[in-house]
Amino acid sequence: MVTGAPGAGKSTVIPELLRLRAGQLVVMDMDELLDSEGRVLGIEIADSSAAANWPAYNALWLRITELVRRSGTPMLLLSPLVPTELPEGRWLHLDCPDSVRRKRLSERGWSDEQIEEAIADAAQIRKLVPRSVAGDGTPEDSARLILTWVNE
Repeated sequence: MVTGAPGAGKSTVIPELLRLRAGQLVVMDMDELLDSEGRVLGIEIADSSAAANWPAYNALWLRITELVRRSGTPMLLLSPLVPTELPEGRWLHLDCPDSVRRKRLSERGWSDEQIEEAIADAAQIRKLVPRSVAGDGTPEDSARLILTWVNE
């Protein structure tokens, strides 16, 4: 499990992870099941108002990881979750300085309130997942740091 608050670089690092591990590792992002409206199967997931749906979505991902792992292929799931929400596997935190996060999320058009919520999420993740790698370099640099951790 690689976690990170919004703006850490989780989605950006995926192509590099795939390129560097070419078929030796299944790499998925929890956001990949969501449509452009933040829903899966018509159910709202991506907004904090949908928090009641999150346990079921997390359970779905736990099942997906079980299905992949039974093939014997290692799997890396990128998500904004913390170990208490999906108590499975080893955890790594993809992190970046709050100033970088603010800039990235501002460029996405996020409101100041949303950005501050992401900053708070990052602070919580730092407490719960102490092992981290930098997400403020190039995507390839971040991917290499993640893969070093995977290979330990």
